[in-house]
Amino acid sequence: MARKQHIAIFTTASLPWMTGTAVNPLFRAAYLAKNHEREVTLVIPWLSLKDQTLVYPNKITFCSLEEHEAYVYWWLKEKADILSEFRIAFYPGKVVRLSAATQDLPRSIICNVHGVNPKFLEVGITRHQLKQGAQTAFSKGVYFIGKMIWSKGYTELLQLLSEHQNEFSDLQVDLHGNGEDFDEIQDSFSKLTLDVRIYSGRDHVDPLFHKYKVFVNPSTTDVVCTTTAEALAMGKIVICASHPSNEFFKQFPNCHMYNTSHEFVKLTLEALAEQPVPLTDDLRHALSWEAATERFVEAAELNEVFQEKALPSAKPFMLMSSDYWMKRLVEASAYLHNTVSGIEAARCAFGAIPQTLLPDEQLWKELGLGFPEQKQCFRR
Repeated sequence: MARKQHIAIFTTASLPWMTGTAVNPLFRAAYLAKNHEREVTLVIPWLSLKDQTLVYPNKITFCSLEEHEAYVYWWLKEKADILSEFRIAFYPGKVVRLSAATQDLPRSIICNVHGVNPKFLEVGITRHQLKQGAQTAFSKGVYFIGKMIWSKGYTELLQLLSEHQNEFSDLQVDLHGNGEDFDEIQDSFSKLTLDVRIYSGRDHVDPLFHKYKVFVNPSTTDVVCTTTAEALAMGKIVICASHPSNEFFKQFPNCHMYNTSHEFVKLTLEALAEQPVPLTDDLRHALSWEAATERFVEAAELNEVFQEKALPSAKPFMLMSSDYWMKRLVEASAYLHNTVSGIEAARCAFGAIPQTLLPDEQLWKELGLGFPEQKQCFRR
């Protein structure tokens, strides 16, 4: 008998942390499961309460796995208007620093398999309709949104603006974000002679951002520039660095890439004087999660027909339901994921915080496990 494919998606971050590593796998799971042709499980980290306060914004915390799970489903329905039946599983998670780039691996291929929240595409359509009606679609100028840490593009932006303060003398730039470097970033930009205004972070789809015309993103440390895709979906002009992480966006006429700081100045000033080009249906579709799912299915070869060999006999243990075996498989996958990441040297090499390999007593309790009375012994 034919049965559904079962796909488990593992990621190192989860909502309410608004990072691409949390949001993109969530949409991946939702859209793969949307047509009910696949069994999909999203495997996300469970952080201890003390770690939640370090990572999650606006003092959001969860007392149980069920509470966290309910929040993820709520966000997907409330913020993206998506209903999809997929399962969420947890593994005990360390606070992990994201890598600056992906490494080349054997048999790897390059394919942008991410999309944007459909709300961003709706904003873009609305802005275009306003312009068609002879109304002002974009009454604000330049902005940047990103987590307020230097490595998210603020270092590059500060350098670009400081080197060309004369050319940008009439420019106002608004920066939006939260993060551990907020105070330091605010202090550094305040020393410029330019009009740079800094605000706390909000969801990019917030109406506050709808009227901005130009989005600048000088970051060269992102693997997937989610905010760039979102800005293009909203019909804005994007000024970004000519960098491998931005290769996918070259097909969009509203995306202008620079190689030098002088090109950055030229493109930014020109963007303020021109109007964005309306997205074609094909380009709008390319930014959607429907298209991203199509690219993912093709790249991962999930569209190949799955052929199962006939079972020689119906032994008693084979009569158990496929749901039972799929659940065991996912749990085994989660166990394997946790086990292979259990080497301290390897974890540190990939950015984990040292001395956080083993869960502490509090995390054991939150996961519903009995804290061992004595330290575990590991064999070499």
